[in-house]
Amino acid sequence: MSAAPYKLSNKNIYGFNTNMYQMLLWLPALIALSLSVEFLLGPLFYKIYQKNVTLEEGAAGTEAGAEVSLAQSIADMENLDTFTLIVKGVVINHDTIRSGDRLYHYIQLPSGEKVIAHINKKAIQETDTPGEYRMPTGVWKEWTPPDEVMVFEDNMTLTDHYIDMYGDYVPVLEESDYGRLLGRSASAWIYVVFVLLYRVIGVRSRRFAPALFWKRDPLLPRNDLECWCASTFAIWAHSFSMLEGWPLITGVHGKRKAVSNFRKVALGEQWDIRNRQDGLQTVHELTERHAGQLTTMYAGWDLCRATQLLGMMYLVKMIDREELDQEFSRVGRVIQQQFHSWDEMAESYLDGYEAWRRQSGDPDAALRTEQRRAIFMQLKANPDGPYSVPWRTDLTWTQGKGTENRAVVKKVLTHYRASQA
Repeated sequence: MSAAPYKLSNKNIYGFNTNMYQMLLWLPALIALSLSVEFLLGPLFYKIYQKNVTLEEGAAGTEAGAEVSLAQSIADMENLDTFTLIVKGVVINHDTIRSGDRLYHYIQLPSGEKVIAHINKKAIQETDTPGEYRMPTGVWKEWTPPDEVMVFEDNMTLTDHYIDMYGDYVPVLEESDYGRLLGRSASAWIYVVFVLLYRVIGVRSRRFAPALFWKRDPLLPRNDLECWCASTFAIWAHSFSMLEGWPLITGVHGKRKAVSNFRKVALGEQWDIRNRQDGLQTVHELTERHAGQLTTMYAGWDLCRATQLLGMMYLVKMIDREELDQEFSRVGRVIQQQFHSWDEMAESYLDGYEAWRRQSGDPDAALRTEQRRAIFMQLKANPDGPYSVPWRTDLTWTQGKGTENRAVVKKVLTHYRASQA
């Protein structure tokens, strides 16, 4: 079975409008936040940071004080817990071996023995003798030398140990650099948290579809009743560019513009519906003029508009989900009584639409009706579309229990995905 060509619009799928000025409004706030963290919190946190990254006195990689013994040979290093060396500058600058991101030094001890050392150059100290330097505190460590070191195996006295004069040292940032980094990091994390909250709140408030878990969209049908009734106004839901279409039970997500248009124009101006009472009264009037009748004029036009109005009322929060399902059940069962198929319902709907257009003085009433008929035919041709829903779906709704029937909607959502095109 092929995937439905009518997929959820991605105009606002990630919750951001394309208007760049809205995105740019965030920039000054992030800059202000970054500067506030840098200059207000930076100095406070720097002391903690400095304490955590500074090596303990006397540890490998720290500056060697006068109390640290001077080693002359491998034997000295084996017998001392910690030690230091006096090395000529030429060794530090040139006798190096690189392995990955580590730089080792090839050192000849006063005893003539040759070893490898890993040195924290930040802790090297000058001596009274020009060209000679006091190395950091070191320890004699066993290791498995890297291949780059083993190249010099023939020139080394020992290769199974090395001098660790680096230890757990990490470069300590200056206070200004630390504050700047803290400010940027805080801004980045707050931005990420804001985006996640914006998405979660936006989806739950019906403003846009989930970016990944499309089937958890709160505006998708939760049961067969909602799925069937959404199909009754699918032609309308695909007739306007601002709408996103079936199977949304409201035809569109609750973006501010859509909600405002529904509340002020579609419901308020066109139907004179200002609140729940007005809306339900209108829906009941549209339904009751055809309830219990065998054939009535333009029944499809009235009844499909009744379910359409319920979807709009739910989006603008005039009614809740339970009341939506209750009213869907009431109208839907009348539609099933009036017609025997989706085709019969659609023809009655289109006849009523054209008559309404003509009464409104529209000279293009026939053309506009054919445009909607074309939409119906496209939707009907889709094997996973709104008219794949069985006509005789059970639309029973029970007070306090709602409806538990989900066989149809599960099948529909199996082939549903939000548009990424």
